[in-house]
Amino acid sequence: MSYLHLLTEYLLNQFPWWKGSQLRYEPVQKTLYVCCQRLCKQKILLQEVEAIARLEIGVERFIITVPRSVDIVIECQPDGYQLNAGQLVQ
Repeated sequence: MSYLHLLTEYLLNQFPWWKGSQLRYEPVQKTLYVCCQRLCKQKILLQEVEAIARLEIGVERFIITVPRSVDIVIECQPDGYQLNAGQLVQ
């Protein structure tokens, strides 16, 4: 089993609304790109920002795209989180 396969299974268990998303992992930058094709409301994603940012799974950055919406960049930090889409920074 590859790292991406394990990561995908874990994320789908934690965030079932990501089902059907396309994931691409860049190991050098430790960045996970997630293209959410079926997520129709970005509000669902914004409710999970803190949970995503607190993951300690070897990913430093999530770049999440949702059709007809602004891309969301979440920097993973165990003690806090940061959302770079102009909305929220902590």
